Amino acid sequence: MSIRGKIIFITSNEPWGDIWYSKQNYAYELSRTNTVYFVDPPTKKSLFNWFNLTFRTKSITENLTVIQYEHILPYLNNTFNLLNNKLISSRFKHWIEEQGISDFIFWSFDPIRLYNPKLLGAKVSIFHCVDYFYFKHLGERELCQNSDLLFATSQLFLDNYSEFDKPKHVVPHGISEDEFELETSLGGEHQLEIKDFGLYIGVIDHRMDFELYEKLIIEYTKVPFVFVGPVRPQKNEAFKRVFEEKKYPNVHLLGPKHFKTLKYYIAQASFCLSLMDMNFHMNTVHHHKTLVYLCQGKPVFSFIFEEYKHLDGIMNLSNSHEGILNKLGDYLRSGEAESLAADRIAYAQKFTFQNIINSAGRIIEEFQK
Repeated sequence: MSIRGKIIFITSNEPWGDIWYSKQNYAYELSRTNTVYFVDPPTKKSLFNWFNLTFRTKSITENLTVIQYEHILPYLNNTFNLLNNKLISSRFKHWIEEQGISDFIFWSFDPIRLYNPKLLGAKVSIFHCVDYFYFKHLGERELCQNSDLLFATSQLFLDNYSEFDKPKHVVPHGISEDEFELETSLGGEHQLEIKDFGLYIGVIDHRMDFELYEKLIIEYTKVPFVFVGPVRPQKNEAFKRVFEEKKYPNVHLLGPKHFKTLKYYIAQASFCLSLMDMNFHMNTVHHHKTLVYLCQGKPVFSFIFEEYKHLDGIMNLSNSHEGILNKLGDYLRSGEAESLAADRIAYAQKFTFQNIINSAGRIIEEFQK
């Protein structure tokens, strides 16, 4: 059963914008057949908001609307946090009722805010975990307790919630069917003069293995390395040399690009990189952009994420710097079998949002029986 004709509220700890994570992708795909409200994280903390708290809306498409609001109380401690959540939830429920909405799905990706869906009157409530949160946020436990269904992009995440007696299901990262198709008229806008380059897409921050990226850049000086994404300052010395001092001429920083244009940069790349710092436990499970790389059939050089460890036949996997350096060297010298590109695309097609949303729809339907 696909999810169709529903009203869905999606909460996110990352706002709507050009940079898309799982939340934005789910909102966009669900809005193809449903009315979706994407609730941005709040922007301000002021006691005055109690008197003039408003929920502002911004239309993205006919069926997709972003909701923006501010905090009432500052997050000084758990008491303020709990009170703030109850006050805003009460106001938000009233706002929902004013819109004439009484039957809706509450789909939360945010363990920090609006974490008690029972206060909102949702018909069905879902907490969808896409990362290790480690229960460091006050709302995570309450969100698990008060949601009807627990979804996660990996069984490893669900294992953290074994104490909660709720239906639990793996609902993985997905890929839009749009990502498999390139429009010639639009692709020209994103054409690069750089050729035969390696590509990293994502936020450039502490989660990356900067030392390994620098080793690759130094070892293969004739290979251009292109980075697409916002650069967030780090204290790491390798980061400073590569991204601040811009010491290496074969490094090209393009800055952030809208998610829906990323496929054009991937299509031009020779190979793609998913080299995250595996000392961060949250990096050991998966990397969202990997599917985006694979749907264009590109070779991917990656550490061995738990969700992709069975893909050694179509990805270039190693957990050591030396292993990655050698695998990339082999590829640059000898290329690879032509059939691998088709194998990667076939794998990625298993994870289209059409398939994933159909699966989620069956889970929701079974719960409501």
